[in-house]
Amino acid sequence: MRYGPGLVERVRALTDRVDAVFDAAGQGALPDSIELRGGTDRVLTIADPAAASLGVRFSGGTAEDTTAEVLQDLAASALTIQHAATFQLSEAAEAQQLSQTGHARGKITLT
Repeated sequence: MRYGPGLVERVRALTDRVDAVFDAAGQGALPDSIELRGGTDRVLTIADPAAASLGVRFSGGTAEDTTAEVLQDLAASALTIQHAATFQLSEAAEAQQLSQTGHARGKITLT
């Protein structure tokens, strides 16, 4: 799903319920994520350090973070993640180019 204007409407066209949000892209998506979830509970970001100002949990890799705990909670709700593409490590530059467009429509994997 593309980030940016109209995200809430595009998601709502697909489903009327969002159980949890895991933001790994940043790019100012948290306000839309909060709206889709209906609050800040079960919203986590690893990419937007401004999360605290919105009441969202931020996991930046420090010892105080509870990323594993939150991810276990998300997994218990059968969270599915859309996969956009797989690249060989030798194609990492191409994967990065796709990632930078912000329009990958899913997660990018390097093997």
